[in-house]
Amino acid sequence: MMFLARPSVLVRSWVTPWTCARPLATRLPPKRDPERPLRPATSWILFLQEFRAQNGGLKGTEVMSAASQKWQSMAADMKAKYEEPAKEARSKYAEAMKSYVESSKKDAWKRDPERPTRPLSPYMRFMQEYRKLATGSMVEVTQAGAAEWRAKSDAEKQHWASNYEAEKAEYAEAMKKYKESGKEAAYKEKVGILAQEEKLKAKKEKEAKKAKKAKVSEKAKAKAAPKVPAKIAKAETEVKKAKEALKQAKAAAKAKAKAKGKA
Repeated sequence: MMFLARPSVLVRSWVTPWTCARPLATRLPPKRDPERPLRPATSWILFLQEFRAQNGGLKGTEVMSAASQKWQSMAADMKAKYEEPAKEARSKYAEAMKSYVESSKKDAWKRDPERPTRPLSPYMRFMQEYRKLATGSMVEVTQAGAAEWRAKSDAEKQHWASNYEAEKAEYAEAMKKYKESGKEAAYKEKVGILAQEEKLKAKKEKEAKKAKKAKVSEKAKAKAAPKVPAKIAKAETEVKKAKEALKQAKAAAKAKAKAKGKA
């Protein structure tokens, strides 16, 4: 019997720290680690797969509705046919996930282990020490620590800032080498981030071109705007001349008719 991963699980696997940092509208699902164990199907999914195979004539919501009704009315001993293999699959999945996590492959997929680590800022170094000694909730400790940090003089802060600038320079150099080596691009391609960035870049370029085109169009309209009154004025002059000519023609015709009547 084939076990399929639930779609909801795959959706959750797409939500990585990298994607969460971006607006929802621009998120694209990065690749899933092919070495990550697939979550097995539940007993309900196993039953549904079998039900669909046996009821090919039903479509769409009909299948779900009929399967749901049958599942709810099914006796416990009948459900065991699906629950036992599902339970066994869950057990195997738990073991596989444990091995996967312990192998550091999970962390390596989220963050390239070869990527240099950014040094902690002086404030974060201070907070690390402060949290070890402070008591209270996370919010209370953070607020109290921030207040104490602000109250310290520059000379006092130097205790945590002494090595920061040197470490920051070392980090910048290490990051430069890391990028130039192609390791960053290779990692991004492996996990799907590179494809995301390329699509987002293409989208931004398309939007920029569209905005530029709209701007040019607006300028063209603005440039053409003064010509409109001139055209209208010219047309009004022509109409005025035509009316005057018509008036003169009527007067001439009237005078001619009057002269003819006298004769």
